[in-house]
Amino acid sequence: MIEVDGSHLEGGGQILRTAVALSAITGKPAHIYNIRKGRDRPGLKPQHLHGIVAAGRICSAEIDGLEMNSPEVTFFPGQTEGGTFDVDTKTAGSVTLILQTLVPIGIHADSPLEFVIKGGTAVPFSPPIGYFSHVFIPILRTVGATLDVDVRRHGFYPRGGGVVRAKIEPSDISPLMMRERGEVKDIKVWIHAARHLKGALVAERMLAGFAGVVKDAKAQCSYVDAVSPGCFMTARARFDNGIVGSSALGKRGKPAEQIGIEAASELKTAIDSGAAVDNWMVDQLIPYMAMATHRTGESSQVRVPSLTEHAQTNIWVVEKFMPVSFNIQDGVLLCRNVV
Repeated sequence: MIEVDGSHLEGGGQILRTAVALSAITGKPAHIYNIRKGRDRPGLKPQHLHGIVAAGRICSAEIDGLEMNSPEVTFFPGQTEGGTFDVDTKTAGSVTLILQTLVPIGIHADSPLEFVIKGGTAVPFSPPIGYFSHVFIPILRTVGATLDVDVRRHGFYPRGGGVVRAKIEPSDISPLMMRERGEVKDIKVWIHAARHLKGALVAERMLAGFAGVVKDAKAQCSYVDAVSPGCFMTARARFDNGIVGSSALGKRGKPAEQIGIEAASELKTAIDSGAAVDNWMVDQLIPYMAMATHRTGESSQVRVPSLTEHAQTNIWVVEKFMPVSFNIQDGVLLCRNVV
């Protein structure tokens, strides 16, 4: 039984998501306690609960403590299998946070997985689906992962109502080798706003704010069906051997131009860092670096802008489940097998 203190370092839901995913992958039972202890409302919330339920269904797990606001969960994984599954948060619970649990399991499964997930596609405190589609997935594809997402409807806070279809194929991913990113190939920005906001030209104003900071980006603006009004944007700079991204969400009272400025400023900071990935991506890649290194025996190497507390926390969780070790040398995050 792997014991995981959910209040360690950053102390958020990522500890739970990573622990459950790695429990399913390694077959090691896990007891996660003090879940989100430092948060205003600790314990399991809808996206955590439904992500664990889906993970349990994939690997026929026995789960104790599976209820709203529970401070601890014990996960006993069984055999991982493919199939088609529905996940409905019935709230604006983050679709991408649920996928953070499910994608590693799907890559490790013995047959394809398909999910239809209902919830929020762009909500506070989580990556919007645009970042997942245009930054995260392209990086995983470079090491051999096969996954796709199709947004059927966007969902914004507070009512959610988004629908996303995700397909994940079993894959033997290769170690990430992104020491030097090379030259920039293109910069793109994707803007989505609910149709409620079309009369106010919200998408066009978001783009104007972005273009005032980052020039010459190729842009796509879309007005979409959604239950609640909302908007978000994702930007990406692609290099010979690296991808950095940024995102920004709309908020009642925030000028549309300011959303664009925020996304552009964040992207510019990522570009200027010289790193192969942005700060938001580092912690998300850690489980995949470990999976590939453990399978092949070869090190994973990624030049990062910094090692955030989120990243340090995810390293701590991963090292509990897999015989790998992380360290950073001259700005490069290294993952090696422990001999």
